[in-house]
Amino acid sequence: MAELNIRARNSVYTDLDFAFRPIQMESDLPGDIALKKDVEAVKQSVLNILKTNRGEKPFLPSFGSNIKSYLFENIDESTRILIEEDIVFSLRNFEPRVNIIFVNVENLEDNNEVKISIELEIITPIQVTATVEFALERLR
Repeated sequence: MAELNIRARNSVYTDLDFAFRPIQMESDLPGDIALKKDVEAVKQSVLNILKTNRGEKPFLPSFGSNIKSYLFENIDESTRILIEEDIVFSLRNFEPRVNIIFVNVENLEDNNEVKISIELEIITPIQVTATVEFALERLR
């Protein structure tokens, strides 16, 4: 009788690495595209949602966020709150794998950018907390 080779999945979430780097590990097939797994896959998804403008994705016009539309606005307290609300709205609607703990929007006027930091709880068998940070830059 032949022996069955059965193994369990090592990761809960996987996604393609959007940098399209080739695989570096010996256990995978050379020439394949690397994968993001677990926390890194969810963080990449969060960035993808927030950096996609609403109306940009065909057949799903409500997907994404409008945070880029605030770049050339005067970033005061009310604008900062609007950006935070847009982030929370977008992630609650399009990323069911996370619970939002905290969102911080910081205006860096000298660098012409808005720094965004999001603390998330990633829903896995073991609750994991992760931070996603990125900057929206205004180009002159």
